[in-house]
Amino acid sequence: MQYIIGIDIGTTHTKAIQVTTAGNVLQDEKAGYPTLQPSPGYSEQDPDEIFRAVQYVLNIVLQKIPDKHNIAGISFSSAMHGIMAIDFQARPLTAMLTWADTRSTTYAAVLKKTKQAQEIAAETGTPIHPMSPLCKIAWIKNELPSIFEQTFKFISVKEYIFYQLFGVFVVDYSIASATGLFDIHQLSWNSKAMQFAGISLDHLSRPVSPLHRETALKESFKDQFGFTTSVPFVIGSSDGCLAILGSGVTRPDEAALTIGTSAAVRKINDQPINDLHGRLFNYLLMEKWYVSGGASNNGGNVLKWFSESLLDQPFASEQAFQAFIQSAFNAPAGSGGLVFLPYIHGERAPVWDAEAKGIYIGISSTQTKHHFMRAVLEGICFSLSQVVKALEENGTTVDTIYASGGFIQSDKWVQMLSDILNKRVVISHAADASAMGAVFMALYALGLIKEWNEVKNMVVTSAVFQPDQNASRSYLHNYRIFENLYDTWKDSKISISHTAE
Repeated sequence: MQYIIGIDIGTTHTKAIQVTTAGNVLQDEKAGYPTLQPSPGYSEQDPDEIFRAVQYVLNIVLQKIPDKHNIAGISFSSAMHGIMAIDFQARPLTAMLTWADTRSTTYAAVLKKTKQAQEIAAETGTPIHPMSPLCKIAWIKNELPSIFEQTFKFISVKEYIFYQLFGVFVVDYSIASATGLFDIHQLSWNSKAMQFAGISLDHLSRPVSPLHRETALKESFKDQFGFTTSVPFVIGSSDGCLAILGSGVTRPDEAALTIGTSAAVRKINDQPINDLHGRLFNYLLMEKWYVSGGASNNGGNVLKWFSESLLDQPFASEQAFQAFIQSAFNAPAGSGGLVFLPYIHGERAPVWDAEAKGIYIGISSTQTKHHFMRAVLEGICFSLSQVVKALEENGTTVDTIYASGGFIQSDKWVQMLSDILNKRVVISHAADASAMGAVFMALYALGLIKEWNEVKNMVVTSAVFQPDQNASRSYLHNYRIFENLYDTWKDSKISISHTAE
């Protein structure tokens, strides 16, 4: 029997799974690490701590595999939009700035006002936003000039790990396509974006296919992992794109939806979706396979904020999550007319405004904390519904949603999502979707599967939720209010600003 090990380097933890080539998950391990937020706008991680987590989970999984010669390959998924500076000895000059770091907000705003902004967004597939390494590098160049001068390369955490293991600087097309610096049509670094960031090709790694393999593992790691033969390491893709594949989404009428710390809706296309309103991203899963959709800054982290900041209750366990859901569903659908815009961490899709704020509207004396809590859940679903709507307004069809992430622990929340979207929602509990996607990528790279549709036979459906039409209609009034809340807030903000001037 042969095995694939899939490793997902996420925002909160790294997870490794051992899977047979038939798709059966045999074991999984994970190791967490903190995100440091010493000041507003900061979101940093220690790349060496992440690398230690990767080594730890891989070692634990390998220790339980007596027949290591049957390991067909090891494949990687990792979070998008992270960037760090390293010197000529590959030593970190900065921490890893995650997708949530918004210190480059001013530079994103400046770029948005330029003539080339729309061209860069169309050519790279990445909306102009402080999440992107493009804007983060511009911030480092201008705000940390001494560090910029010492920088040899700007790299993601996966690039850092591959350098540690193999001594080469390579980046897969998928991770590159989420930087705002990579031309998704030409599969090369974009000159306009590099010019804005103030960097050259020498500052960036060599782009390679997500099917790319490295086999020349450093001797010290061969000894550590107990390898006596050469094991191919498949570079893989990004976590968001692989979550689609890992969920079993391969058809054009399907989409993947995740609600974890943040949230996202994504679907696969054979060409980018050029939304005239700039609501959607277009990243690469691999060559000529585009992942279009939108990610939200606000998912499970909003529940955590409400619980800890407003209820003064810790939110760090399964019990806390279930208690929140139970309390929220003490209120009826529609939350008694209460509507919540969940932009408490700024927002990405569909508005791409790092300075956006949250809003409650429709407050009355008859409402309780349960109504406010339910409105949080409904608001997160409304936000994702806007992304689905943006996809469908651009000529694509979404009939079935494949859901993953922590929210699938609650049948009630998943049913709410199905009702609000008025879509069929499919759940699989086979494994972490991104890690499973990395496994499928390895199977394809190694020739163990020939067609992507074969992954559907490896994804076991554990539940299917059908929308309740009466419930769907009950949400329409609040959703129509929700759709206008951001524009109302933005217009009010501009009006107040002008009055102050």
